[in-house]
Amino acid sequence: MSVEPPPEPEKKAASEPEAGAMSEKRAGAQAAGSSWLQGFGRPSVYHAAIVIFLEFFAWGLLTTPMLTVLHETFLQHTFLMNGLIQGVKGLLSFLSAPLIGALSDVWGRKPFLLGTVFFTCFPIPLMRISPWWYFAMISVSGVFSVTFSVIFAYVADVTQEHERSTAYGWAC
Repeated sequence: MSVEPPPEPEKKAASEPEAGAMSEKRAGAQAAGSSWLQGFGRPSVYHAAIVIFLEFFAWGLLTTPMLTVLHETFLQHTFLMNGLIQGVKGLLSFLSAPLIGALSDVWGRKPFLLGTVFFTCFPIPLMRISPWWYFAMISVSGVFSVTFSVIFAYVADVTQEHERSTAYGWAC
């Protein structure tokens, strides 16, 4: 009777992420058998920085026109109405940020990055149609315009712990 040697341990699968990539796959992506590297190249902090830059650039271009429309619509109460609109938007963003962050954990960061930027910019065309609709929708859009929650989660996913503080600096 001969005794066989124990089998050698298997080497790591080729589909595991490389160093610097996310440490764990989302359960949904793993179950669906998705490729680890999807989209345009490897996930990077630069993707987050580009999204934040474009969002702030768009808002920077709209600051003066928004104040002009506010002044034309609410002649005597321009800054009061600006404060109310931005306050409601900020409160709704504050309340919805944890929910949007948790949902992006489940369904993925990319759809929520696109969605939050879309809802941040959604009210802009309404400025030309009706100022009242614009101001109402800019307030309500605060529920979905929580880009920073998703950006910070994305940065945490694509960086290693020792790189994280620098990466957060790039994203802000």
